[in-house]
Amino acid sequence: MPAHARVQRRFGRMGVRRRLFVTTLGLLVLCAGALVSVVLWSFQRFYLASAATDLGARTHAIAQTAGDLLEQGDLVRLRVLVERYGAPEDIALRVIAPDGRLLATSQHEPAENAIVWPAVPGMADALAGRAVTGIAVGLSDNEDRIYHAVPIVRHERLLGAVRMSRSLAQLQAHLRATIVTVLVALAVILAVGAGLVAWFARGLGRPIQQMRDFAVALGRGELGTRLAIARPDELGELAAELNRMAERLAALEQERRTFLANASHELRTPVSNLHVTLQALDGGAGDDPELRTRFLRTAVDETTRLRTLIQDLLDLGHLEAGSTRLERVDASLRAVLERATRAIEGRALDRRVSLVLDLAEELTVHIDPERIAQALLCVLDNALKFSPCGGIIEVVARRYGARVEIVVRDQGPGIADADRPHVFEQFYTADPARRRGGSGLGLAIARRIVDAHGGTIHVDANPGRGAALVITLPLAAPFQG
Repeated sequence: MPAHARVQRRFGRMGVRRRLFVTTLGLLVLCAGALVSVVLWSFQRFYLASAATDLGARTHAIAQTAGDLLEQGDLVRLRVLVERYGAPEDIALRVIAPDGRLLATSQHEPAENAIVWPAVPGMADALAGRAVTGIAVGLSDNEDRIYHAVPIVRHERLLGAVRMSRSLAQLQAHLRATIVTVLVALAVILAVGAGLVAWFARGLGRPIQQMRDFAVALGRGELGTRLAIARPDELGELAAELNRMAERLAALEQERRTFLANASHELRTPVSNLHVTLQALDGGAGDDPELRTRFLRTAVDETTRLRTLIQDLLDLGHLEAGSTRLERVDASLRAVLERATRAIEGRALDRRVSLVLDLAEELTVHIDPERIAQALLCVLDNALKFSPCGGIIEVVARRYGARVEIVVRDQGPGIADADRPHVFEQFYTADPARRRGGSGLGLAIARRIVDAHGGTIHVDANPGRGAALVITLPLAAPFQG
């Protein structure tokens, strides 16, 4: 395996805390190193520029005085001038004649006269009438020196050239001392920075690790686990959202278990009744025509009840999963209401219950007519279950702004305040003794259908006599010609 692949694989196995620490510390070292390099480079350039400026000013001043002395032919005073200004140990000062002869020098060494001065760096330019500054190796000490050479000109006549050089050993010593100081400061900064980065990575990595463990626990089905992370930042908000998600999952799991228990109970009853009936028929009850007829009717009733329950469960499952596709069209509300009331009219006549439809105006709604008719039928079926013999079921529809409100009101015993929040739950029955057939899923299915249309369904808090369920649906948008 290539080295870079091994490094990448090893880095990929790092935890979030270690990866954050390594990445942040690496960026800190990179930025600090770049900053130190820029500072040292700027310091060196500034020092060299300052030294060159000072050396140039001094060389030009000496060249003015040397020019006066050369015009007078006073070489003695010229040598005194050169020795005075070239006295410091790190300074070397020379005056060269136009023909390359050494006229005066601050360095009293025999080798001075043996040097070919026009070949010395800077002298050729100066003897050609140009001032020049540069860095070169010393003529006698083999160390780096900065030099400035200027021509001596009087009345457009070249009298010679002055070359002053200064050792860079002092600059290099200052630079080394500065580098050591900066590196020590950098080490201290990196040590403190590493501590801060470790603290930051630990503070940021711990909640992330806790969230990971929390997610793993949720995956194992431990829905009672909660995150104890309180931070005034995005991680705190994420932890709060994860806790809310866990609460919703726990509630959904409880609903699922309740649903399975209720569904099992509801399915068990007709299946048990059907099983007992068939056993009785198989045991000889079918020999009596009257018993056979009664048992067969019971079997048919239980089969019908079982089929209805299974269909309701399938409808509810499709609605909750969102797999039911709504075929929305602009439909006449009156036609949908009449269709739903006609579907229940036969059973209402059997119980001598009257159906009254009150629609003040023709309204067009943007709905799936099949599904809304199913929801209305569920609500009407519930009203019929609890309507007394000779009672009335009213269906009233009114426009309110861009929505229509449909009220289904019966004259039954009504709904207690404690039961109103639960009437749209699956299999909920306030009083099991009052259940009068059905699967207990009708209102739950109605709510899912209405919700899918962007409407609402609720229990009227002040229905007067009986109970009233209120459905609101959006009206169709008016045609823009």
